[in-house]
Amino acid sequence: MKHHYYKKQGFTLAEVLITLGIIGIVAALALTTVIPEIQNKQNIAKLKKTYAVVSSALSEVIADDVLICEAYNRNGACVSNDNAYIGSFSEEFLPAIKKKLNVADYCEGSAEHRCDNDGTANRKKKWVGTHNAYSLYRALGVKSKSNPTGGSPYGVYSYNFNKLALLLQDGSVVYFGELWDGPWVVVDVNNFQKGPNEFGRDVFVFNIISNTKKNNHYMAPAGSDSIYVEHPSLNNPSNGITGCSKDIGQQTGTTVSSIAGVGCTAKYLLE
Repeated sequence: MKHHYYKKQGFTLAEVLITLGIIGIVAALALTTVIPEIQNKQNIAKLKKTYAVVSSALSEVIADDVLICEAYNRNGACVSNDNAYIGSFSEEFLPAIKKKLNVADYCEGSAEHRCDNDGTANRKKKWVGTHNAYSLYRALGVKSKSNPTGGSPYGVYSYNFNKLALLLQDGSVVYFGELWDGPWVVVDVNNFQKGPNEFGRDVFVFNIISNTKKNNHYMAPAGSDSIYVEHPSLNNPSNGITGCSKDIGQQTGTTVSSIAGVGCTAKYLLE
């Protein structure tokens, strides 16, 4: 009687390598979706934390009877002494809010503690994204640095938020600025050294509502109804503040209300 022995065939090296290659490609494709989602959730969590911290500090400053604004118009809204459309901080407010926060480093518009030396050439503070005339923070969905139209390749004029920049101990940066319908607060949850440095992803915007006539003093997230009540002109489909989309707002706008992605602030805080 003959015995037949069957030798079990294993995988060849080529087959193993091909299989591993396929697994690697599938895993890479999955990670390209999963990692941004994880990062986005982390940024939203940091946004909520920073908002709570700064909002609490603002409440403490108000309780100390510190004036927020330089002047108020006849409707009680925050304005500048020189311009009825620009909201300017009082001289006492910025030092007061700085003392209320856990600050690791800071810079401001004064010559002594400026955030830059001479524009883009020599930066003193690497964590700051406002070291030249146009902010280095870009609109949501904008990847190109090209500037064919003559506007800012990133979008926002740094005067919107370069009055005071605070690097907090947790690594986030809080900017205070003055411009149209201001004053404004911009939060970079992981500071400029990390990125993506994009409105609506790791950079978020608040409007400080300071209305003495209505006794309203609080931080309003960009895109919330409370901003439109105080500033009806901002409720405009061309403004990025009206929604959380790269298709809403301007890619080369110069104010924090117009840039695409700004409206994401309210959306994420309400999630």
